[in-house]
Amino acid sequence: MKISEVKTAFKIADVEFVEGSTRLNFNYLKDLKDENGKALPQKILSENVARVYLIVVNGEIKKIGGSQSEGGIKNTLSIYRDGGIKGRPSIRSFGVWYFLYHTILSGAKIEFYMIFQENFEKNIKGLFGLKKIPNAYISYKLIEQCCVEDYLSVENGKFPDWNVQEQGLDWPLDIKNQHAEIQLNAQSRDKKVKRGEAKQ
Repeated sequence: MKISEVKTAFKIADVEFVEGSTRLNFNYLKDLKDENGKALPQKILSENVARVYLIVVNGEIKKIGGSQSEGGIKNTLSIYRDGGIKGRPSIRSFGVWYFLYHTILSGAKIEFYMIFQENFEKNIKGLFGLKKIPNAYISYKLIEQCCVEDYLSVENGKFPDWNVQEQGLDWPLDIKNQHAEIQLNAQSRDKKVKRGEAKQ
């Protein structure tokens, strides 16, 4: 599905290859505009709003994902800079980075788009009655579900290529092997730290 068919998303960043590195640069737009062309403040990139992101390669949507984690969309996408190779990334996070890295090596244009739902004021039940919450929000899962349903309806039930788990597919062997190696390296680091603490 082409990003040009989507009516609710707006571009937030271009992905850039860093020569001699496995880390990717995300060039966030300075002049952000929503899907209607209305100017948005930079803080939308770090605000805790319900949000979905689209990874777009040469104009085609390759992944639909979402999050409500602290730090906004910038924090959500940060794992894809290097796949979390210095920690214990999930195979999904590492796998998407792997796709990003190897796709950009081929010279493809990669962009991030965002869809968000504004926070709102709502009376919420506490123990003794209603409390006014100025920054209530819906779960990002609802937005993600609606986006995926729309995508499936246009693509005859086929998920975006990089939504591997949603397709019920296994990750490619190369990704599984490299991910296993990262996990082993993390275990080795943990053992060294424990040995160092024991010596003190």
